[in-house]
Amino acid sequence: MYLDHFGFKRHPFRMAPEEDFLYMSRQHSRAFVFMDSAVWSPEGFVVISGEIGSGKTTLLKKTISDLKDSVQLFHIAYTNLQGDDLFQVIMQQAALKVAEPNKVTMLFAINDYFKQMAARGKPVLLAIDEAQNLSHENLEDIRMLAGMEGPDGPILRVILLGQPELKKHISDIPQLTQRVKLFFHLEGLSPEDTKHYIYHRLAVAGFNETNLFTDDVVSAIHEHSEGIPRLINKISDGLLLCAFAEDRKKLQIEDIEEIRDELLVSSDEMPESHGNHTSSKASQGTVSVDNSDSALNRIADALERIEAKLFPEESAEEPTKIKIFEEAKRRLQDKK
Repeated sequence: MYLDHFGFKRHPFRMAPEEDFLYMSRQHSRAFVFMDSAVWSPEGFVVISGEIGSGKTTLLKKTISDLKDSVQLFHIAYTNLQGDDLFQVIMQQAALKVAEPNKVTMLFAINDYFKQMAARGKPVLLAIDEAQNLSHENLEDIRMLAGMEGPDGPILRVILLGQPELKKHISDIPQLTQRVKLFFHLEGLSPEDTKHYIYHRLAVAGFNETNLFTDDVVSAIHEHSEGIPRLINKISDGLLLCAFAEDRKKLQIEDIEEIRDELLVSSDEMPESHGNHTSSKASQGTVSVDNSDSALNRIADALERIEAKLFPEESAEEPTKIKIFEEAKRRLQDKK
């Protein structure tokens, strides 16, 4: 409704994950590096957690898009699975059939298929979104699949994404916890990243003016959203609608109080721990790395130092930042 009013070419604050709107904050950049490493590292198994709307799904879409045909991907977004549903989904995506579709025969068929992919030199990746909904049985099945061995070691790489409780669900299964090489938790954006996030989305939408979202408005948006990208989108969209409805070109902080009950909808979208997103963790994320994979953290640190030298005054724009990571990834693969 308000695109023409403000001069946008695209809707800047849609709720649906859109890869080209992805803003690579420092913590999102780290999560991207870690997810990518899961694909190309032996025994790759990464768990990314975060609040609702923190950007996990958009990061996964970016990772999957970059992989293209270089891996055999099994992507599962619907996780209210029962019994052998997980095996059924993998069988369907691999176009496998067995005479008697019980769990044992499916497991053997999947194992044979994974070994065929390994023999061709093609990594096999299982990427599951909303993994906090997986049952204990589902997680045990993933542990079993991750343990399948080929001539050169484990065949399957795994990326699990979910809400904060996912880490506890995994920790309840010690054998599965031992297989996870890295846990990473996405925090809310810092106030500065919230500003860059809003300006980035406006630029992608074809709007390059900086006076629409003033510093006071951005500060209020951060305060009410606690830096959660989806809530930033909701509030920003609501403010634009209010201005459009009153034929204004300026946003008013007072509108946030009037629309917050309608836009923030329910408490399940808000982070569990309020007021902690302006700490240093807000820009760093929370990472727990297996000792043997601590090099990943050092790689991320090195990439950030490269970025700081190239862009000393401000963060790199998202496309440039991704190029830095992709070039570093290529060099690491060449060394292997």
